[in-house]
Amino acid sequence: MKLTKTLYTIHETEGELIGYDPLGRPVYSPPSIDYRAFKGELEPYSSKLAETTYGLIVQVTNRVFCYPNENILIGVKIRYNNEEYTVTECLRYDKHYEVLIRKGGSN
Repeated sequence: MKLTKTLYTIHETEGELIGYDPLGRPVYSPPSIDYRAFKGELEPYSSKLAETTYGLIVQVTNRVFCYPNENILIGVKIRYNNEEYTVTECLRYDKHYEVLIRKGGSN
């Protein structure tokens, strides 16, 4: 499998409690965002194709082929070419994943 594109999974961790303001409300540190790179192939895809090919009813704009990656889970954000996508389904096979994603970043 020839994987030529670099994509990133986006992992946001919540800020930690660092104290309280004068009114007693909790104050949190800013959330941290972690980008984890992986190689893949991205192609246009559609919800109708997903239903026909896989029997899945999900919102899809693209499909990604990649090697198995524990960071790819349903709901995880993926960034490619300064555009954000959301994983709507991840089909796991022995030697590769077929990841269905939706452009726009939100569910």
